[in-house]
Amino acid sequence: MIGQNAGSPFPGLPDARITPLLLIAHADGERTDGLRRARLSLGLPEPIIVSYEQLLAGVPLHAAAEKAGLPTGTAPFIRLDAPGEHFGVERALIALGSPEHDDGDSLLPLRERRDPYRLSEKAALSLQEQPIRLMHPSQWFRGFCRLLDRIRGEALQAWPQARFWHDPADIATMFDKRACHRHLSAAGVKVPTLLAEPETLTGYEAVREAMLGKRIHRVFLKLAFGSGASGIIAYQINPKTGAEIATTTMGAEVYVQRPGIFYNSKKVRSLTDSESIRTLIGYLCGHGIHAERWIPKASLDGRPLDLRQLVAFGEAGHTVVRVGESPITNLHLRSQRVTPAASGLSDEVLTAAKNEALAVMRAFPASFSAGIDVLTERHTGQPYIADVNPFGDLLRRVLHDGLDPYAWEMQRWTESGGAEADTDTIGSLQGGTQE
Repeated sequence: MIGQNAGSPFPGLPDARITPLLLIAHADGERTDGLRRARLSLGLPEPIIVSYEQLLAGVPLHAAAEKAGLPTGTAPFIRLDAPGEHFGVERALIALGSPEHDDGDSLLPLRERRDPYRLSEKAALSLQEQPIRLMHPSQWFRGFCRLLDRIRGEALQAWPQARFWHDPADIATMFDKRACHRHLSAAGVKVPTLLAEPETLTGYEAVREAMLGKRIHRVFLKLAFGSGASGIIAYQINPKTGAEIATTTMGAEVYVQRPGIFYNSKKVRSLTDSESIRTLIGYLCGHGIHAERWIPKASLDGRPLDLRQLVAFGEAGHTVVRVGESPITNLHLRSQRVTPAASGLSDEVLTAAKNEALAVMRAFPASFSAGIDVLTERHTGQPYIADVNPFGDLLRRVLHDGLDPYAWEMQRWTESGGAEADTDTIGSLQGGTQE
């Protein structure tokens, strides 16, 4: 197959030296700039960039790619990057998730669920930016899955030989914590025990009943498609007194005659008021909740820690240890970054964490990288997978083999291409033709 190497350890993986990288991302931003610099540092051409805004405006993928410089008839290697941190894109995805665009939702996990407070396309497009507000997350995710399905279909129609860095169906599964937990568990990857099937967790009472019935008194409750600690509650109840504590960044403004406003304050606080906790848990259950046993984490100086492990093309690379001030350890919540050597974790525990992260990617054989959150049990060192982020390679100020994450990923792709490329093949692709 042209542009692909029989010697590659990944069958069908395009050769990095002769295959254009088509990047679907925000045209400007730290991620796109990082990928561009990484490729140039390795002597590779700049990526061909198609923006989410173009696709959401209705521009066909192949037309946008050729306008950006992809030679006609050349099958690219297609990488999608994170669609977040851009309100225009967020709003357009909510609009795409509206009832008017119902097209079967083939990539949407648990697609039989109805989104609460569904917005029409017109209402979605009239939304105004409110930076900390959780804005129709289930409808956003429905729209994102519809866009993934469209990208997959248009790519395979335009370039039947094209490959994806992350298979769009895998992105949808990784993004949905319920589906990802189910997928990893079936593959034998170690994940925290599920409290209950998400379909049964219909509200606050159902969550408490499941906890008391299974004697699981400490759980993590997660918005199924949240990121950056958005929509996470570390929740515990006293089985004797019924007293409860919810540690979270979430907050709410509740109204009598219209839907409440829910937001992510980016400040961790602990709630003991049952009515406030009921409101927040009800919101998660309405949009989609994932509930799992709270694993006691390893700690450093009494502070809980976990790891973000980057895996690409079958190898574990950059590791960032996050030491938290609370059970929620995301770095933007005042958590401290430390090196693995300074974490207090033994070499055996760190190796086990890397091996579990590698097992995650073996469970997604059609995708080539992810940032994987791994926690280690305080007493046994047993690793558990807490989250899988297909776009989790934005890791600042950390090197592996002397390379930043993007450069390391590009080098891994190059090395995974196997034998030397055939010069006749290079010439035919540069000429814009394909045999």
